[in-house]
Amino acid sequence: MENISKQEFLFQLNLFKSIKIGILVLSNIYLGAPGKIKNMIQRYKRAIILLIKAIISITIIFFIIRYVKININGLNKFEFRFNYYYLTISFIILLIYILNQSFLWYYITIQNNCNIDLRTSIKSRVYSEFGKYVPGKVFGYAMLFYVYSKANQSKTLVAFCMFFELLASVLAASMIFLFSLFFTEIQDFQKYRIIALFLLVVFFILIHPRILNYFIAIFLKIAKREPVKLNMTYYQLFKIVSLYVANFMVFGIGLVLFINSIYPVSFSNYLFITGIMAGAGLIGLFAIFVPAGLGVREGILTLALKEIMPITFAGVISLASRVWLILGEIILFFMVFIYNLYLKKVSKNAIEIRSFDE
Repeated sequence: MENISKQEFLFQLNLFKSIKIGILVLSNIYLGAPGKIKNMIQRYKRAIILLIKAIISITIIFFIIRYVKININGLNKFEFRFNYYYLTISFIILLIYILNQSFLWYYITIQNNCNIDLRTSIKSRVYSEFGKYVPGKVFGYAMLFYVYSKANQSKTLVAFCMFFELLASVLAASMIFLFSLFFTEIQDFQKYRIIALFLLVVFFILIHPRILNYFIAIFLKIAKREPVKLNMTYYQLFKIVSLYVANFMVFGIGLVLFINSIYPVSFSNYLFITGIMAGAGLIGLFAIFVPAGLGVREGILTLALKEIMPITFAGVISLASRVWLILGEIILFFMVFIYNLYLKKVSKNAIEIRSFDE
């Protein structure tokens, strides 16, 4: 398996620092600029925004191509045959999972009274997924901030929804991983069952509104946002976390089918594979300067999968699963993009017909 190299990591880290410094320099120039320069910036504000969006888009595309190339280079060392039936179904399930993530985001914004229309919400959420491939993982959040601020929604509430979505994802992934330990026959994992039981009880306590409000207040204080109180009941919070758990279990079905398209494994390993993927993704999530947890997740997945298959195939599947996930996100991106173009065209034709009738 080809993990991310030290040079690759330093390159990404330095690029992120350069972008950050560039933004700080530009903001300082703007804040300290004379009146004439400020007026000029205001005059060309739209062009500047378009330029920034183009730079961000090119940066994201650059990193996606780079990561796909890294993973494909690793896969080229092996020869294997796909089961295209399992592969096709796995992609369909993967698309359902990613789309469900957007619906869950929309549901969270509704619960916190900062929602926009469903189509724009799903579009912006699908597009923002690609922000995680840029070191620092901030561009995805920046995209959502931009869309929701244009719709005059509170930045504080949007920041709160982002934090709550992250929290729900972390809790769901943690619960799935811990729960899966009770259904594995692998002895190395069985010895952690008592710890897993204890942590599951802790997680059920942590989603209580009073405890969450404490952590939310700390997060908003660090983010320098106005305080927001969580007004949901324990049942509502449990429901949202449960929806994230259910959606990840759907992802697990797709993952098991994808693995079987390369190497046959028993479907009795479904909970084990889903739990390991949840745990690996959780660790990768906190690897801030490693885009989308690249290398971190694959390493953990390989070590776990070697318990149920030869390590050669474990390494192949860990790399292939990254390509599978990226391709799923790209496919859904173009599906949403084309659908929005179609709706714009239909809307434009309807306006033209109405104008002609008048």
